[in-house]
Amino acid sequence: MCFNGKTLLLLATLTISTPAFSTIIELPTSYNRTSPWDDLIELGVANYTETDCIRTCVADEAPRVCLYTFVLEMYAAMGTACGDCADGVMADCFQPQCIPTDSFQREVMSVNRQFPGPPINVCKNDMIVVNVENQMAGTGSTLHWHGMLQKNSPWMDGVPYVTQCPIGGTTFRYAFPVEESGTFMWHSHTGLHRPNGQYGALVVREPRSEEPWSEDLYDHDLPEHTIVLSDWMHDTSEMYFPGLPSRKPGTAPTTILINGLGWYLYGDGSDDSINASLPVSTFHVQENSRYRFRVINANSQVCSYVFQIQDHNMTLIATDGQPIKPVVVDSLVSYAGERYDFVIETKNASSEGSAFWIHVRGLGLCATNYMDQYAVLSYNTNVTELGIIPTATRPTIADPLTMSVVFNYPNTTCGESSEYLCVTDLRTIENAITTDNSSIWTAEPDVRMFMPFGFHYFDAETFHLQGDYKGYQNNKGSSIRAGTMNNLSFAFPSEPLIFFDSPSDVDYCNVDNLPTDCQTSDNTTASSSYCACTDVVVLKEGDIVQLILIDQSGETDDSHPFHLHGFDFYVLYTSNSSSNEYGYTVAEVTELVASNLTSSWSDTNIPPTKDTINVPTAGFAIIQFKANNPGKWFFHCHYEWHAATGMGMAFWVEGDMPPKPPGFPTCGNFDPLS
Repeated sequence: MCFNGKTLLLLATLTISTPAFSTIIELPTSYNRTSPWDDLIELGVANYTETDCIRTCVADEAPRVCLYTFVLEMYAAMGTACGDCADGVMADCFQPQCIPTDSFQREVMSVNRQFPGPPINVCKNDMIVVNVENQMAGTGSTLHWHGMLQKNSPWMDGVPYVTQCPIGGTTFRYAFPVEESGTFMWHSHTGLHRPNGQYGALVVREPRSEEPWSEDLYDHDLPEHTIVLSDWMHDTSEMYFPGLPSRKPGTAPTTILINGLGWYLYGDGSDDSINASLPVSTFHVQENSRYRFRVINANSQVCSYVFQIQDHNMTLIATDGQPIKPVVVDSLVSYAGERYDFVIETKNASSEGSAFWIHVRGLGLCATNYMDQYAVLSYNTNVTELGIIPTATRPTIADPLTMSVVFNYPNTTCGESSEYLCVTDLRTIENAITTDNSSIWTAEPDVRMFMPFGFHYFDAETFHLQGDYKGYQNNKGSSIRAGTMNNLSFAFPSEPLIFFDSPSDVDYCNVDNLPTDCQTSDNTTASSSYCACTDVVVLKEGDIVQLILIDQSGETDDSHPFHLHGFDFYVLYTSNSSSNEYGYTVAEVTELVASNLTSSWSDTNIPPTKDTINVPTAGFAIIQFKANNPGKWFFHCHYEWHAATGMGMAFWVEGDMPPKPPGFPTCGNFDPLS
């Protein structure tokens, strides 16, 4: 068989999901996990830009240094690299450095001129080293490794002004040991860079013999079967922050992308899109096999997604990187920051080249805006085949695929239906529990915090007359608001919290330590007042911490996914909507919690473990974790606009932290007159 030059280029582009490197650097088994810098210098890591880590993970194999170089820059979707892609020349859509998205030309914040950014695939106990080169002129950035607990590397969590200074027009080398396996993600944690394109997959595999399931659960776990879902706008995110009253008001996305590709559909999707000649993501499988897939929700806005594969059930086996007892569903709903692993079993192909629709539909606001997207599951084909379209009728929003057993649907009443399953219907596998996490879910908490969250609404007529500079979001019209937790709006400090040895050295606040200008006569924050400060709660190492998150936002189309850095937590309870539009009061939830809502869990009935939990609209959720990871850890709503206006806080967990990396950059205020 003969190939021309363009075909060979296309073959290379499609068959290599990540670059194939030849350099292998193995770590000594005795390397210093908390301060590995001398070991990395001795291994000559600084002399390389990338190393090879894609492999089958084998028990007792030496761990490797997995080195990547990430170049951050302002770039173009459907730009000059894409040739005639927009005119239907599909091969041009896969040219080097082409970012086709849904064919719309716009500026993106890219990493290595890829979208999503470069995937990271490693084995448990490897060390990830990422050299970040920020070429976005005048724009600082950081990268967060979403789901990585950073137990030996709290300096590498990647939150600006919590664990590091933003990376300006300079370089920064992240380095951390990988101590947990599962499906994770990486993304910028600065400004609105994530919805502009700076995110990617992070997958950590382990030897099959060390997984908690039987080894016959699946046959294949391939890097190319990682699915990244994201929302996409036809303008840069900054266009919508703080927002405009009438010209393109609100922050609704334009469309959904699957692994960075998609069709731009109009209206209810009943008519074919105008750019159906453009590629959609295609996942190749062989018949009569079992494949493990990994779905990452990299969404930045308020929509959840329904994920379905035509004529295929999905056996859920993990959530947020944590193993669960297998559950069979045909519809999977995910929220921003969540990840799910599932297994599909392929059928006897009725004919060579059978293909099936993968359909992703938006819920809430995205359903109102008729947002959906497509990918293809293709049998017995190879990765060089383009433009594969199933013969079956394409599902639409008006005529979707059947939903028989649905997981995680918004505001489902938990435990009442075998057709609609909640997160709390999942169960952790007993043999996946480590000694350090034993019985956390049944322990009496040392710290219990009721945490209402929502928005403070300003008076538009007086807001701009007050002579100050409060952060806000204009959500359309005259609506001006800021996100809050416990009636406090989080403001980042001028120096990273991690630089300080004692909480007494930091000008921080919380509900028990309010700034003077935020206090009422009884030393509390009035719900009608606005208070912006660095909200930090100090925990003792080893505390069992129970958080009760209460949605008081008053938004009927939204639910809020909260992500905790530095810890996994057990999801003990979720409650659907209160009869009150603005949710339960703290007093009402306090009374409900006193009625032993979480008493059903036991040593053999273990709740699911996650790092991101969606709080039902006008409802509440109870989560519990052990504060066994000293450091400064951010906790926030994972919708970008909510976090950007203050819907977050930080935990300061006392205890001995690993030493600061040598030469770690500093920042802060400068005043030669002080």
